[in-house]
Amino acid sequence: MAKKLRTAVVLLGIALLPMSAHAHCDAADGPVATAAVRALDAGQVNLMLPFAPAGAEPELRAVFDQALNVRKHGPDAKALADRYFMETAVRLHRAGEGAPYTGLKPAGTDFGPAIPAAEEALETGKPDAVTALMTEQVGHGIAEKYRETTDLRSASNEPTTQAEVAKARDRVSAELAFIGYVEGIYLAAKGGMHVEAAPTQEHHHGTE
Repeated sequence: MAKKLRTAVVLLGIALLPMSAHAHCDAADGPVATAAVRALDAGQVNLMLPFAPAGAEPELRAVFDQALNVRKHGPDAKALADRYFMETAVRLHRAGEGAPYTGLKPAGTDFGPAIPAAEEALETGKPDAVTALMTEQVGHGIAEKYRETTDLRSASNEPTTQAEVAKARDRVSAELAFIGYVEGIYLAAKGGMHVEAAPTQEHHHGTE
């Protein structure tokens, strides 16, 4: 029973974690699509290969060569070739994550403040701002969940009526949600959760 409860709590924590890091890889101005266009402009497929699983390299190389050839036939052909290669690159990257590909999202899609803050930290070499952002958000999240839980703590631990059972059920649900939320954050911070899959190893370096 304890093992099942712990599993349920951990899964609940996972469900509460944001998934925008995955979606970020699907954007037309995201790191994968940007690397794809940069590779085409330079004529160097190697600029794109680090973003794809090793097993996808033959397909990516073949589509890259096709895109380079099509690009020569004018602006419209170039736009189509670029789009096709970007979509292929993102699809193969997502496959390496074990995640579905749902299409290329428009450039400028708002994924919230965390991703830009993380990217800025990598560009500047200063993680202070992203650390402050995450500390603030985690603090707010824990405080809110805790408040929701304590509001229900008056429910009896030994309910004797149907009404008391209903209140106790709400209390238990809130308590498990709070525990799951905290443990989910802890596991993610510890690196025990999959956030971004690696092209050549099982975990990505975290730039996305």
